[in-house]
Amino acid sequence: MAVLATLEQARILPPEGTKEADRIIKSVIQLQSLFAKSTHPDLQHFMRRAVESSRGKQAPDLVAQFQANGWTSDVLEALAETAARTPPEELQTLAPGLKTVNLSVEDFRQFMQLVKDGKEALASNGQDFHAVFAAHRKTMPGTGAY
Repeated sequence: MAVLATLEQARILPPEGTKEADRIIKSVIQLQSLFAKSTHPDLQHFMRRAVESSRGKQAPDLVAQFQANGWTSDVLEALAETAARTPPEELQTLAPGLKTVNLSVEDFRQFMQLVKDGKEALASNGQDFHAVFAAHRKTMPGTGAY
């Protein structure tokens, strides 16, 4: 999965095979499915608000692209930025939706922090998060260049 390869390239993932690494992999997969397909209103509102505040008029196309093809760097960045500036009590509104796939708000927050940390780590090495993600995405079977 491109997001994991991007975070690995940023050197911020825990060692492979550890309980923490397994939890992150589960979060990446479950959150993609949940945000792409869930009709839970709080989850959908959070995602749309995040992408709209980050990408403005491009938001509907970016959300549709994500729902059809999975994680995009734009959606990941928008979610991470919004999660970082959302008060903890407001993030708790996501708990019922997250619980449907056995995840917690802490799992979501941790993944979003990894995205943020990964973007910063890549930038500190002169690399662009979106370009690195796109390069990994192109190498994944059955995916397009998003």
